[in-house]
Amino acid sequence: MDLGLKGKAFVVGGGSKGLGRGTANALVAEGARVLLLSRDQESIDRAIAELGDAAVGVTGDMADPGTAAKVDAAVAEHFGGKLDGVVINAGGPPAGKALDLTDEQWLGSYQLLIGGPLRLLKLLVPRINDGGAILFITSTSVRQPVNNLDTSNVLRPGVTALAKTLAIELAPRIRVNSLAPGRINTDRIRSLDKIRAEAVGITPQEAAAESSKAIPFGRYGEPSEFGAFAAFLLSPAASYVSGLAAHADGAMTTALP
Repeated sequence: MDLGLKGKAFVVGGGSKGLGRGTANALVAEGARVLLLSRDQESIDRAIAELGDAAVGVTGDMADPGTAAKVDAAVAEHFGGKLDGVVINAGGPPAGKALDLTDEQWLGSYQLLIGGPLRLLKLLVPRINDGGAILFITSTSVRQPVNNLDTSNVLRPGVTALAKTLAIELAPRIRVNSLAPGRINTDRIRSLDKIRAEAVGITPQEAAAESSKAIPFGRYGEPSEFGAFAAFLLSPAASYVSGLAAHADGAMTTALP
């Protein structure tokens, strides 16, 4: 199936690895061009080396107030100031219990998940072509709290509400959806497995095996599987899909609907 992405241009937050990289890979495979936003120049360089001429990059932290202007300037430089979509994605907020986290951690998490994306979209939405799309990458914590990820449990439902609100406000010119990953085989999930393993005295591999038992598919997902779904939601093939809060979690989330 041709998703109709050939020649289209996208900004992909967190695009040098993990879920963002899986999404960027899928977009490029369909003929799109991508601007990767990442805090790590080395990971951007590696991604560009593998993706080729279809990829460019810019370094920046989504939580940093100066990042939005850097991305906007890069869009003007590399894509002639026009876009077909934006993937809102960044590294996860700190793990921890609600009452143990500091004010600085809570405020930093807000900037990472909501404040930074809002600053970015204020600049980029006017650049998105008619029929374009925005995709927020969230977490299954929007439906079902995840142990020890209290910042995510509290703030990501707000991100989902923001996506739904923008879907209404930007219609019909721009579609807006959110996609919640379950346990996908990324550096972030491996890091969380390591934290949990150390807390209970097991190996990270044992922690991953235990987590897999709670997934009906019996395994973690792969970034490529997530990226394929993300690319569809960003594509003209999903031209009447907007305001959706979708999951890619191997049926792990049990909340209805």
